[in-house]
Amino acid sequence: MKDLTAGQLRARLGEALDLASAGERIVIKRDHRPIAAIIPIEDVQHLEGRGPEALARKRAAMRRIRERAERMTVDPSTERSTADAAEVVRWERDHGHEDGA
Repeated sequence: MKDLTAGQLRARLGEALDLASAGERIVIKRDHRPIAAIIPIEDVQHLEGRGPEALARKRAAMRRIRERAERMTVDPSTERSTADAAEVVRWERDHGHEDGA
């Protein structure tokens, strides 16, 4: 991680952007205190939950929701769930949550 003062950043913005695009994190300091950072876009995507790992977690969660919905289908003749709560709890106990987080 590289530290720059605000003045250094003004004079070397192009260099700072090149470093960030190469994966370097740059801390901007004023009066010897960190006030901001320039980070690679991949870090931003990770923080915002838009990176590849976040997408994989979201897909896994959607798959689990679909599986649970299939187990809890409604019987049209009775308008009741075909899976009772105890059955769902047993399935969760036996198969785990697989949160992936």
